[in-house]
Amino acid sequence: MTSTTDADTVAMLRDTMQRYADEQYGFGQRRAFLDEGFSERAWRDYAAFGWLALRLPEDDGGIGADAAATGALMEVVGARLLLEPVLASAVVGTGLVLAGASAAQRAALLPALADGTLKLAFACDDDPATGRACELRGDRLHGAKINVLHGDVAGRLLVSARDAEGAAALCLVDPTAAGVERRPYRLVDGRGAANLRFEGVRVERLAEADAAEAIARARDEASVALCAEALGVVRSLVAATCDYLKVRKQFGRTIGSNQALQHRMVELFLLQEEMQALTRAAQRDLDAEPAQRARSVSGARAYVATAARRVANDAVQMHGGLGITEELDISHYFRRVMVINALFGSRDEHFARFVEATA
Repeated sequence: MTSTTDADTVAMLRDTMQRYADEQYGFGQRRAFLDEGFSERAWRDYAAFGWLALRLPEDDGGIGADAAATGALMEVVGARLLLEPVLASAVVGTGLVLAGASAAQRAALLPALADGTLKLAFACDDDPATGRACELRGDRLHGAKINVLHGDVAGRLLVSARDAEGAAALCLVDPTAAGVERRPYRLVDGRGAANLRFEGVRVERLAEADAAEAIARARDEASVALCAEALGVVRSLVAATCDYLKVRKQFGRTIGSNQALQHRMVELFLLQEEMQALTRAAQRDLDAEPAQRARSVSGARAYVATAARRVANDAVQMHGGLGITEELDISHYFRRVMVINALFGSRDEHFARFVEATA
């Protein structure tokens, strides 16, 4: 991701995306989408508006969006709890194709990614039960992956593996091919995922770039995008809780007149602003040298995970019993925070990486 998107373009993207979500993706509409896992109509709309092609170079019909521009999209994903595979396909999957695919592979994949007819998922977490990475033997893949976000609906999988020499490899896999076992399930926030097992499936290798660096870069890009998504969630939680305190009455007066609750809201707002500052810094540092990138990205991710969980907990508490009901959106935001904090490295893993990079 190169830093090419100007501030006006980012602001325009954010406003356009927010307007669409306000009109087409309200809480009631989202509830209807949960049965299918996401909305195919919304996915087609994203393609029509060009959001799925944000990362593509201008020659391929995109705008060469940087982390700030994709972050604007991810903030809306969090603020409105969008269910579609924006992170998995439009951000991470497309980025891996741009980084590691050959010219022929790019020509085959990028148009389908831009128009939404192809969805990608990145399988990078090895199954701890096997204790080893996926192995690429010639053009055959063996091994297992877990927790593949939107792996249940992906038309192609990008799988990290090791070849016979022990070098990192990126493999393009058809999940419907013989030798692939796909076990879909739902995450607690309603989105789909899958666990995968590969038994000698024939694959196509992406070999135009350093696979190890492409994988590391993709994980960092995913982490920064998740920080932006968490920021969108927190903004919605803070706003909804503030509104609730203004209307909920107890003993003849609004509970928001309680000074202790006012102080708690100030603390949540400060956490929101700190999350924004660290997310913006991580977005800027994605193109920094490796140690600085690791320090900035993992430092932001560790702090954002902690802060988002604190805001979600306090929002539920200040809503009382209503905060955990299915009918109130607060509980759905709480679940999204849980999922965000479990993807592409835990809070503890990122904190340890931050400490190592700092030392």
